[in-house]
Amino acid sequence: MRKGEVGTLQWPDIDLKNGLATVSKTLDYDLPENPDDLFGDTKTFNSKRTLKISNTLLAALRHHLNVQNQNKITLGEMYRHDLNLIMCRTDGSPIPKSSLFNSFSRILKRTALPPLTYPFSSTYARSIAIRSWC
Repeated sequence: MRKGEVGTLQWPDIDLKNGLATVSKTLDYDLPENPDDLFGDTKTFNSKRTLKISNTLLAALRHHLNVQNQNKITLGEMYRHDLNLIMCRTDGSPIPKSSLFNSFSRILKRTALPPLTYPFSSTYARSIAIRSWC
């Protein structure tokens, strides 16, 4: 998934029961004033897709939903309920692009994986899989 696709996932895009994620939009990281302009079209028509989610990720998403629900209760009207983002700050607002990249880089360092030029790229994932089979 592209960083803009990850950043724009909302809870209605996730089917926790069947383990599916629907990718249908991307995030404008320039954070426009009008919330309606925050989401845009995917990079290509074929980028709109439904992906299978692993059981490990499903468990993490369920936990994350519980944490977010607690934040919503605690922050009340200060929480950005209108966005309903999965990847967001504590107050429900979008995570800046730099924070998303920095988090991803820290995860790669902990797992000893090589750095990515294009994070979340399926081409990169395939190349890693091929290298591991050789």
